[in-house]
Formats: sequence, C-alpha cells, structure tokens
Amino acid sequence: MRYEETGLQWIPSSPHIPQPVSAVLYPATGILGELGYVSIGVGYTIPFQLIASDWIKAEELAGNLNRLNLPGIHFCPVHLKPFYSVGQGQSYQGVQIHIMDYEKARLSEIQFYVMQEIAVLYPERAIFDHANKDRFRMFDQVSGSNYVRETFAKNNRFADIKDFWYKETEPFRQRAKKYYLYK
Repeated sequence: MRYEETGLQWIPSSPHIPQPVSAVLYPATGILGELGYVSIGVGYTIPFQLIASDWIKAEELAGNLNRLNLPGIHFCPVHLKPFYSVGQGQSYQGVQIHIMDYEKARLSEIQFYVMQEIAVLYPERAIFDHANKDRFRMFDQVSGSNYVRETFAKNNRFADIKDFWYKETEPFRQRAKKYYLYK
C-alpha cells in the first residue's frame, strides 16, 4: 500500500521529505546525492525527485534515459533554480523522475543509469572523475562497499555492478519473511 492509499495526512518526516513521493524517490537519488556533484532536488521544491546541473541539457538527458525503457519510470526535462544547497541561485537543467508503475520501478537503479547516461552525453563530466573525492567515503558507506564506486567508475555502466548490487536481495527477502506483519 502506498501512503496516499492510507487516507492519512502526510506529516513530513524531514524538511527534505515534504510529501510521500519524496520518501519513495529517496532511494532513487540519495546515494548519488552524497557526492554533492549534481542537484537531487534538495534546496528546491521537489527533493529527491530530480537530478540536475548547470551543464546538463534537460531534453538530451531525458531522451537518453527514456530510451533505456526503465520499467515503471519516465523522465521529464526540468529547468529550475535551487533556493539553497547544490546550485543555489543558478539556472539548472536535468530530469524529473516520475513513477508510472510502482510495482515495476527499480528505484535504486535510477541514479546509476543517470550517471551512466551523463558519461555517455558528457564524458568530460563523468561523475566519479569530478565529484569531490572527500565525499567518496560516504558514497561507499551508503552503497555498502567501495566496490560499487570503483567498478562503476571504470566504464560508467550499471551493467558492471548490477549483479553485485542485487546479490543480497533474495537472501534478505527469505530471511525477512518471518518478520512480515502481513502475508
């Protein structure tokens, strides 16, 4: 059940989680956001729902990402001027992430596909070549390993880390079943 289906009023759990969709999209952009290299919407009206920068061309990036046909996801070009945080007061472009089918969307993959397509469109801006290296430690911690960063950075392709990214998913589901409140 999605929060909107509960009929309850949303109470922001954080200033950066003002609406239910912000909480849902947190895993889609939050790891990338640890690098501070691009805006993920924190400092604007739709935190965790976008990825933007002053060097991204919105229509190009949206086109490339939509051609990947990621299940349950659609990317729309977005133009914004962040109020604070990354890009404060600057004209930014990028993509807003729209969940079209909650059952099919694989949220944590989105940020890696965005990084992949940034490297395709703007090879001189590949994320790990330009992000602040002092922030790599936090990225590694929230990714669970430096393997994700180091392996992805070689070719900037999600396919290179996909098996590693999902290797614990099914074992976790099996272990967690005994704790489910609803079957």
